[in-house]
Amino acid sequence: MSSFPEGWRGAEVVFLDCDSTLSSIEGIDELALRRGVDVAALTAKAMDGELAMDAVYRARLEQIRPSAEDFVWLAERYWQTRLPGAVELVAGLEALGVPCHVISGGLLPGVLPFAERLGIPAARVHAVPYPLAAADPVGAACAHPLSRNGGKPETVAAVCAAGPPRERRLLAGDGASDLEAAPELGLFVGFGGVEDRPAVRRAAPVYLRSEGLWAIAALAAGPERLDRLAALAPRLHDDAVRELASPSKTVIRTG
Repeated sequence: MSSFPEGWRGAEVVFLDCDSTLSSIEGIDELALRRGVDVAALTAKAMDGELAMDAVYRARLEQIRPSAEDFVWLAERYWQTRLPGAVELVAGLEALGVPCHVISGGLLPGVLPFAERLGIPAARVHAVPYPLAAADPVGAACAHPLSRNGGKPETVAAVCAAGPPRERRLLAGDGASDLEAAPELGLFVGFGGVEDRPAVRRAAPVYLRSEGLWAIAALAAGPERLDRLAALAPRLHDDAVRELASPSKTVIRTG
């Protein structure tokens, strides 16, 4: 199979964004609507790269002030809106020996239970804490690296400090904050199956328009382990290869 970026051998670690990638929703927007406010315009501008994340993060949380019950509700909302292939992708890559991490600017109390239901252990879930018992949970959240631009490349670098090397790391996500991690990766995969963000589409070496996540499995396996993926997870392999080979669903830049 030739539908791989030139020189790409496959991933030894995979990072997956949560909102508008693993799930079709933006969790912060969902919490806002539940609280009777609307912050979707701010979220969109941050994800499109039009506003710095730290310029909007506090403003949104100050309006929302989520409760413990809100986070239980959000975790279930994430699960109900998980993208096709999400569970199969995590299980298939785990069988292949490729650990999946969630890397998200979303709030950890909502993201963590969702990621664990997908099969990703808590130690591999990187999101913004919101300590409900703290005197200033909003301040604690806004002090976390993933609440601002530059947080995702810092997190990838920290997770991979002892390996694997940069050229064997893959991250898939929809937003400008995901694209920022590209210098720490062997392959950045822009995901446009939920939201088409022009800046990400123009810059991503691989851009997916699929409604599901199957193609990421083939990209992570790479040409060297595609046959092994077929043996371990034949249905996932077949769906992944089909999506990756479809020019209407996958754009791979050359040169």
